[in-house]
Amino acid sequence: MLFSVMDSLGQPLYRVTGDSLALGSKICLIDRNELEAARIFSVGLPAIAKYSVLIGEKERVRVTRNLNSSRQPIKIKGVKWRFRGDLITRSYDILDAGSAVVMTHGRCWDHAGDCYAVEVAKQEDVLVCLCLSVILDSTVVSGSAAVLPVT
Repeated sequence: MLFSVMDSLGQPLYRVTGDSLALGSKICLIDRNELEAARIFSVGLPAIAKYSVLIGEKERVRVTRNLNSSRQPIKIKGVKWRFRGDLITRSYDILDAGSAVVMTHGRCWDHAGDCYAVEVAKQEDVLVCLCLSVILDSTVVSGSAAVLPVT
């Protein structure tokens, strides 16, 4: 297990698991019923990688991460969203085409101590946003354990 996603009450919502593949990796979000809720496939190098997010059998979003780019290190395709913020501090937002906030991600504290919280504006975007958070967090923590409460 890479890390856990908790709901706003501190109850387990998803566990995030991962496997290295020959040319990349596969990350899964497993729900409370032990069912695969989403899959993330990646291919690339540490500085530049491409990710595909599948929910069910449908690809929902593609992400290109280019840490060598100072202008646009994160590109999101499949939805009209864009990244705004800082990967290093793990403080960022995802904005829609009209600049409305789709998701925020930032540091918080709870009974378990220091952690990161994700707040999603629309319920139907929660799983896609969690997958984006997993991708972006993996850039910083490289698979180390972290808890992501979800509100």
